[in-house]
This record gives sequence, structure tokens and C-alpha cells, in this order.
Amino acid sequence: MRNDAARLEHAVAAICPEIEERAKRSQSALDERNLWWELSCCLLSSQVPYGLAVATADALDKRQLLLNTSAPRAELADEILGVLRQPVLVNGSLRNYRFPRSKSMQLASARESVSQESGDLCSLVHAFGDAATARSWLVSNVAGIGPKQASMFLRNAGIIYDLAVLDRHVLNYMTIIGLYTGAGRAISKLSHYHMQEDKLISHANRLGFAVGLMDWAIWIVMRVAGSQDTERALA
Repeated sequence: MRNDAARLEHAVAAICPEIEERAKRSQSALDERNLWWELSCCLLSSQVPYGLAVATADALDKRQLLLNTSAPRAELADEILGVLRQPVLVNGSLRNYRFPRSKSMQLASARESVSQESGDLCSLVHAFGDAATARSWLVSNVAGIGPKQASMFLRNAGIIYDLAVLDRHVLNYMTIIGLYTGAGRAISKLSHYHMQEDKLISHANRLGFAVGLMDWAIWIVMRVAGSQDTERALA
């Protein structure tokens, strides 16, 4: 196990510089439409394959429903539901989204919460003084967004790289290198999330990388290694 941990750390550290360069090249202020795509994709990705979430977010983006600030929540939810019930193309096959009704209601609620708070998403994400406050607002005010999804949104939007995305791949990595001993592969409570995030931040600091970029590298490495049987994959 010790050798596996060292090899994983080495693999993560090896690709972190490439992740940093990619982030620098892609850094640009996202407009309102792109921010809503990122937020909807993060919300839609819970408990479904990421490729399906992306394809569903693309279908929703084509209608630009989340840019409508005047539609009542119930009406907007019905329109979004119509989109989410349509099959989407994922890797050459038509797939149905798993939670059309609940996610349509959450997305409509997110639109309403953002409108009431700041009018638009661009204004909202730049109104907070620090990343933790921004994440806390999203978790508290956007139904369906937990600390992992909120952190992913803020990272993918290029707003901040100081927060960790503690998905199952990252938690598996933390377990192997001895940072995490929890039985669960999902953390929904923000206080518990902070505790585990602090451990990964210390680890990232030791390796010399921002945690929000290092967890991206971890995600890549763990997917390649095979998160269900890492010892066998690394043998």
C-alpha cells in the first residue's frame, strides 16, 4: 500500500504542471450563458455519469432557459422538465437523464435564488469576498448543490482554485495515501467537508500546487488507475 501511495503521489505531481498551464490558457471571464452552463452541469452531474450531465447541460443551453429572469419558477421548471425528458446523445448512444423532475425544479429554484440575490450569475460570483463565502452561499441557497458541486462550479468557471472537489476519486486517493479514513464516498455536510478539505490543502501545499488544480490531476490519475481496484491496476 505504501508503494501504491508513493506511485499515485508521483503520478499526480507529474501532471499537475500541465493542469496549471491548461488553466492559465483557458482563463477568461465567462459570460452569463457559460456560467449557467457550468452551474447546471455541476447540478446535473450528481449521481449520473459526467458525460450524460454534459450532454443534458448542452441540450438545456440550446434553449437558453436559465437566462430568462422573468419566467415564474413553476413555469420555468415545466419548460426545463420538457428538455430533461428528451434523450440526449452520449458517446454515440441515446441516453435518458435519470432525475428530470427533481433537477428541473432545482434548476428553476437556482434561477430564482440568483435573481433575487443579485439579478444575474456574473454579478453573484464576483460579489463575495472569498471562495468559502461563495461556496457557502451556493450550498445554502441553491437546491441540489452540495459542497462538492459548489466547489466544482467555482473551479470550472475559473473563479478560484483554493477549494477542493472531494468526489469519490479524490476520496479514494486520500484513503490510499492515508489522509481519509471515512467509510463514505460522498460528503454532504459542510463542516465535515471543511475538515477533509483542510487535509488535502496541506497535502497540496506540500507538493507545491493549488488544491483546486491538484484535485483535477487526482481525478485523472484515479480514473486511469481504476478507482474500484487501485492495487490491481497499479500492479
